Amino acid sequence: MARQLVIVAREHPDLYSYLRERFAGRAQAEVLLDRRVGQRRGEHVPVPSDRRRQDRRARPGVDTMLRSRSHVIVTLP
Repeated sequence: MARQLVIVAREHPDLYSYLRERFAGRAQAEVLLDRRVGQRRGEHVPVPSDRRRQDRRARPGVDTMLRSRSHVIVTLP
């Protein structure tokens, strides 16, 4: 069975608490509070050419949905 992450927007700590209780004991689901504040690297910092070109955590669809909704469910392979 696929694993699921339930990511809750930081502005909804009560929903986070509720979902943690609701999904407790389910090994295939994990509830996380979105802790991201912004990009880790500033735009002005040069990146060596051998570094990854794209942040592995970048998921534009998830970011957009978190801004418009209180939570997002991501299914992992």
